[in-house]
Amino acid sequence: MAQPDVLNAVTDEKIVSVVKNDDQKSLKTSDGGIILIPQPSSDPLDPLNWPLSKKATIVGTLFLAMFVGFSAPFCGQLNIQQQAALYHKTPVQITYFNSAASAGLATGGYLWWPLSHKFGRSSVIFWTLFGQLAAQIWAPLMTGHDQYAPYLVSRYFSAFCGVTVSVLGPRYLVDMFFLHQRGRAFTILHLALNFGASAGPTFAGFVAANAYWPVEYWWSVALTAFTIVVVFLFLEETSYNRGEDATNRTKPNRWIRDRLDTFFPGNKVVPPTTWGHTAKIAITPFKIAVAPVLLIIAGFDAIGFGFYVALNALTPVWLQLPVKAGGIYGFTVTQNAAFTFVHWIGFAVGLIYGHFFSDRIPMWLVARNKGVWKPEYRLHALWPTNFVLTPIGLGLVGVAMQYRLHWIVMAIAQFFVTVGSLVSIPMTVNYICECFRTHTVEATLVLNSMRLFLGLSINFYIYPWIAAVGVGWVYGMMAFFSVFAFMFLITLMIWGHKIREITPFRTADSEEGQHVLTKGEDHGF
Repeated sequence: MAQPDVLNAVTDEKIVSVVKNDDQKSLKTSDGGIILIPQPSSDPLDPLNWPLSKKATIVGTLFLAMFVGFSAPFCGQLNIQQQAALYHKTPVQITYFNSAASAGLATGGYLWWPLSHKFGRSSVIFWTLFGQLAAQIWAPLMTGHDQYAPYLVSRYFSAFCGVTVSVLGPRYLVDMFFLHQRGRAFTILHLALNFGASAGPTFAGFVAANAYWPVEYWWSVALTAFTIVVVFLFLEETSYNRGEDATNRTKPNRWIRDRLDTFFPGNKVVPPTTWGHTAKIAITPFKIAVAPVLLIIAGFDAIGFGFYVALNALTPVWLQLPVKAGGIYGFTVTQNAAFTFVHWIGFAVGLIYGHFFSDRIPMWLVARNKGVWKPEYRLHALWPTNFVLTPIGLGLVGVAMQYRLHWIVMAIAQFFVTVGSLVSIPMTVNYICECFRTHTVEATLVLNSMRLFLGLSINFYIYPWIAAVGVGWVYGMMAFFSVFAFMFLITLMIWGHKIREITPFRTADSEEGQHVLTKGEDHGF
């Protein structure tokens, strides 16, 4: 029987008997009859047994760090006309910094993951914030006519350091939350990703609306410095081994000692390892990269999220192009910044949808499957947002551009695409984490990189594409490609188990087949 302090930590925990493969097992469940997966230990230091307030504090800290990580690289997204005049470039060439930032997001994790294995995840998150702080100070100092290239490099390194939480953060969630809670946890954390990429330009646009463009970076410098303090105060390592003879770290009694152990070198929070073993760990993501299930999910994400990135990167060009130069809207920087609140509304709606349905729909399917879990149940929550809203949104962008419609049409279109993007990222990341339970970080790293391939490159060929088919059909084709990409998910919904079985290198390890609901009960799903 669990100890009383553990019973208090896990809400309304009780013991039930579940017959599985003719073996009688006593399993801990929630009050609603949901079997806790993974099963928590009797140790109050087990992250699964931590009180909700402590878990929420850590998630909030990760949220802030991820928000900074994704808002900082894209601060200059709106004030492109001043930079174009300074560097003697076209507005589209100025948007290449979005590609530089995307390249940083795609590559940074391959360094930070093996280092986190040696020094701890929290330590790496803490120190990479200093790297991002330096990059944010670097960018506004690039005010010379010949400093276009260094400016792009600063955006690359800001993203290179800022991607850390999106790679390492999902592991915290898997460590702290049970299977039936993860959908909501992933939705909340990954709101920071989309919200940061949108809010960064919004804040910067208002700050620099009536000033010279370097001013738009200094607010992010202050926020990054503040985040460093918050991470130092509240972030904790969540690694825990539940094996029978496992030895886990005992936290020191002094708070400052715990902080120093967590963030400074010395292998106090992770098992000691050699640099040689760390190098071997660095190879693991490349093994996972050839797994068919990951390639299929990455194909869906690359198309869906790639078009969202392209939409964000190019919309300021379409909105701010002067009417006398052939533009449709002729927005000022301030008007463009106000327009981005459409994304905020989309984030709010996506968050509400994710909160109520990211776990409820999979659990409803579990109830119809005699209480047995399959990872593919996660994907069914994406039908309304990514099979319906995203293609409609991209199509509306094309119609608005082709027929020069009112900006409200463009706003509705952006809202639809934003909802689809916000909902799809946490659910696909959650799905991949549950397909690779013993290699969560490595799988997340590869998925994050592959997701950015299309968004990274589209700025370089969007104009030839427009010249070939017209701007309306560019976005119309994106809409059809999004529908095609959803077929990847349908493939997994039908044949997911068989596809996961052919994963090479024995890297796949899911929770499929475990009983999540006790049989014969009405769970309200």
